[in-house]
Amino acid sequence: MIQGLNLRKHRIVPTALLFAMIIVFHSGTHSAIAADSKSENEDKSSTFYYCADRYSFPPDTKYFDYDSRPWKEEEKATVVRLLDELKKEAPGIVALASEYGRIPLLKSPNIPYKNILGKTTNAYVLAVDGALFIADGAEAQKDYKRILLHELVHMADLGRHVAYSQAWASFAQPSLQRARRQVSCQFLLDAKAEDFADTKWPSTESCTSYKESLCEFTSKFVLDPKFKKGFKDPDKALKPLLHPSKTDLAFAKHYMAGRIHFRNDKTTDAITEFEQAAKADEFTPSPHVFLAQCWYVKKENEKARDELKKAKELFERSKISMTESLHWRTVSMLANSYATLKKFDEAKPLLDRLSYSRIQYDPSIFLRRSRCNQMMSNLQQTLLDFYEYEYLSSRALEPAHYFDFIEDQAFLRTFLSKSFPIADGRRSHVFSVCWERLALATTGAERNKFIESALIEVGKAASSGYYSKDEEVIRRRYLSYLKGDKQADYEKLVEVEKDKKLWREFDLVRYLAGKPLPANGEEFATVLRGVRPTKPKETKWLF
Repeated sequence: MIQGLNLRKHRIVPTALLFAMIIVFHSGTHSAIAADSKSENEDKSSTFYYCADRYSFPPDTKYFDYDSRPWKEEEKATVVRLLDELKKEAPGIVALASEYGRIPLLKSPNIPYKNILGKTTNAYVLAVDGALFIADGAEAQKDYKRILLHELVHMADLGRHVAYSQAWASFAQPSLQRARRQVSCQFLLDAKAEDFADTKWPSTESCTSYKESLCEFTSKFVLDPKFKKGFKDPDKALKPLLHPSKTDLAFAKHYMAGRIHFRNDKTTDAITEFEQAAKADEFTPSPHVFLAQCWYVKKENEKARDELKKAKELFERSKISMTESLHWRTVSMLANSYATLKKFDEAKPLLDRLSYSRIQYDPSIFLRRSRCNQMMSNLQQTLLDFYEYEYLSSRALEPAHYFDFIEDQAFLRTFLSKSFPIADGRRSHVFSVCWERLALATTGAERNKFIESALIEVGKAASSGYYSKDEEVIRRRYLSYLKGDKQADYEKLVEVEKDKKLWREFDLVRYLAGKPLPANGEEFATVLRGVRPTKPKETKWLF
């Protein structure tokens, strides 16, 4: 057996050994951001980053969303040179991004992620909370430096302290709206549509959200003197990013710490940090959204709901549109929280708002709203929601439901008045959705006229093979109910009642025709889900 140290006889040596052991233990268990690799001979005072791999981190740290491999010397030399240059050119951004600790750089074979249109693609560089993942091939990109700066801005403004500020929203909104229309038209029509957009933004595709627009604009603004001269007064909006104050730095530090704790399931520590971030900036909604999620994990639902209300108010105060995913999710979670309390009259207006924005993002909005409408005896709307849910479940990423231009009535009228190149099934579907949106905003004869136009486009999409037979039936049925042709639709269902799938829908129509609804709400929900089972996440708070 190894004998223990005689502390009385050898006071000095054991104390020194104990002190050394404490230092080694502390360095081995420090957070992932401050973790250091002994193989890297870097001066901590001069670098804000370090080249890392899996073995540089404590084994229980959750950072590896992507594969990581050791760095090659030539790869390391390139990124070190560019980051050292960026420290001189954008010191404020670097200070914010590294305020919590030095940034680990991880080399990855490839970085797959879903872009704003829901398509899986590959990134060259990606910021994940406090780490930068750099994919193979990034070194060969001509704008590698700008890409690095773009992601550093993401890291510096992780809490949307700048992106969700009134100053940035006021500066960016006009160009953002034009950029969204440009991207929407180009994506939907497979052709450029310059007549719908006029923006000097460096890249419209990367500017369809406040956070992406901030990264894209700032990286170009810092590195391109000619671009900088083209804008008169962005300094006020960018000041917290380019010239951060102590408060700006404190917000960045606490929010980053909160995110890292949250990622690693340290909910209590995350709450402390997010509360500090909220104190540092009382106008940014992001800390409140994450506080809500933390309190929900702790089953403190009332506290979670209070934080969501604060976040929603702050989003509206800064006039941040529902196209921002964090705003959208905040409203979605708040609607769910009211529904769990059976406060359907409070949940329904929120679900209404969600259904007219990015409805493709989560088709279960319509399933949830059908439940609200059923409990409030809005039976026809219950069936409408069921039809829309059934359709979107199979086409959840249809781009026509993504951008906010579909809420702009004047733009829609202009858009639909244009003559486009040869139409195909996909475009016909897009046009049918646009006509539908116009119909929802009107009444009477004009409403019916718009619905007829939508039905014509549905026919074109079906004849070209874009819709399956089931999809065509659902779209036609949905539009006919908007128009008020309930009885005709009912008779059609009677004729095909032998079809098991349509029989379930026939049951719903019978409820609308006068058959009493099931006393058990869950039984009705089961009928609603009969065609396509609901995923478990659709019944929980969505984040």
